Amino acid sequence: MVYRIKRDELNIFLEGFARKNQLVAPLKGKLAKFELVKEEQVKDIYLEKNTYFPAKEFFFKKNETVFTFKDNKIQEPKLETPKRIFFGLRRCDLNAVKHQDKVFMEQIKDPYYMAARENSYLLGFHCWEAPSKYCFCGTLNLADYYDLMFYDKKDYFLVEVGSDKGKELIKEFKTLFEDIDITITKEEKKIKGADRLLKDDIKGLYDHPDWQKGVNQCLSCAACTNLCPTCYCFELHDETKTSNIQEGKRVRNWSSCQVLDFSRVAGEHVFRQKREERFKHRIYHQLEYFKERYGVNMCVGCGRCIQGCPTRIDFVQIINEMK
Repeated sequence: MVYRIKRDELNIFLEGFARKNQLVAPLKGKLAKFELVKEEQVKDIYLEKNTYFPAKEFFFKKNETVFTFKDNKIQEPKLETPKRIFFGLRRCDLNAVKHQDKVFMEQIKDPYYMAARENSYLLGFHCWEAPSKYCFCGTLNLADYYDLMFYDKKDYFLVEVGSDKGKELIKEFKTLFEDIDITITKEEKKIKGADRLLKDDIKGLYDHPDWQKGVNQCLSCAACTNLCPTCYCFELHDETKTSNIQEGKRVRNWSSCQVLDFSRVAGEHVFRQKREERFKHRIYHQLEYFKERYGVNMCVGCGRCIQGCPTRIDFVQIINEMK
């Protein structure tokens, strides 16, 4: 099902939702990122380029209290999430949510993630061409995964319905959406300039010497995993007060396979002691290991890990140049 909404009525739609619920969309400060948008801020939503930071933290929080404890009693937090629209998600970020859903909803049924996703509506914004020179989403066979997808046609937007939740939104604001009898083809959905990764199978390249091009530049700073919309590694820590060690909380924090301590175990053994092992592990998890388990690449080709790398390591170019 495809609808049309006039450009000047898109803001009316978003303002109408933000009046009673939460709207999350890209805003641009020093760097573009997804933020809670108030009704009066709708006009400032930034759609020119993809955000520097993904929307991941709204579902898989960077720091999250799992429970608090005092003496012998444990108190779990109330898991309530208001109705939220996420507007302006590109195809890469929509698929990133899909891939994290596989881990946190299908595999382990994480209650914190599931609560954050329950009342969320995913509204995509289609890229006609790659918004960054580092994008390579076109190689990764990304799926249609959205409640509504918006296609910018200058004077108006075509809006494709992708779920029953999307139909609900159209129905709620039916005076703004015009039903039209067209189909948006797979060819029309292709993103120009996004087919940058030339090899989609890297199984036989693990011992290739060209990996050193990246390893020698890597600082093991973990910027790549922090900016990645799909990385889901975390650590659990108990935090107590020195005044009363019987009182405290258990906290879940993002972690990174690029940090030496990530694979450290009892006895001070580190499974991935060498930087080369850590460097390659991330890329192989993104392009190989996850695919072996779930049938899709974990990576969605947004290019944030390259753009945000302090030494600008372009692992896509490294792979392309391997003979």
